[in-house]
Amino acid sequence: MTVPLQYHGLWRREGIWRSDGSSDTTTQVLWFQSARWHIDSRGFAGSTVVEGARCEWHPEIAFPALGPGIDAGTMRFDGVDKVEETGIDGSYRELWVRIDAGPVRAQRLQRDGGALAWLITGAEWMAWAHGHPGGMAQFSIARGETAALPPEAGSGWHVSATDG
Repeated sequence: MTVPLQYHGLWRREGIWRSDGSSDTTTQVLWFQSARWHIDSRGFAGSTVVEGARCEWHPEIAFPALGPGIDAGTMRFDGVDKVEETGIDGSYRELWVRIDAGPVRAQRLQRDGGALAWLITGAEWMAWAHGHPGGMAQFSIARGETAALPPEAGSGWHVSATDG
């Protein structure tokens, strides 16, 4: 199953408001979304599943480790480049603005020893996340016309799947 086109691209969070009364409108958070996978600048990457207005993120790598609960929200689009996400448990509300709609291409890579990686590219940006399930995850962003693995990615990667 693929993620609907309206989700694809690079999104910037404008703010989060939690049910406990706390909020954050200053921390830069970026969400990169392809037809199958996501990379979130908070340090996680994996597959995305959308059914109706419900969007679920299934991270395969995350640092720090995410809790055991489901990461899911109800999405309400306000035009083509704004979406409001409300946690299915009602604990938060986030506003997102798309800053690049693509086209988006993505690859999932693997390396001996169990390391996983995602490379998601758009017209003028690239996101790279890699790590071991249950271990440290690393994230980087680059702007420009050519996308390549960052030097710290090392070698020995092979493409296990592509989309876009």
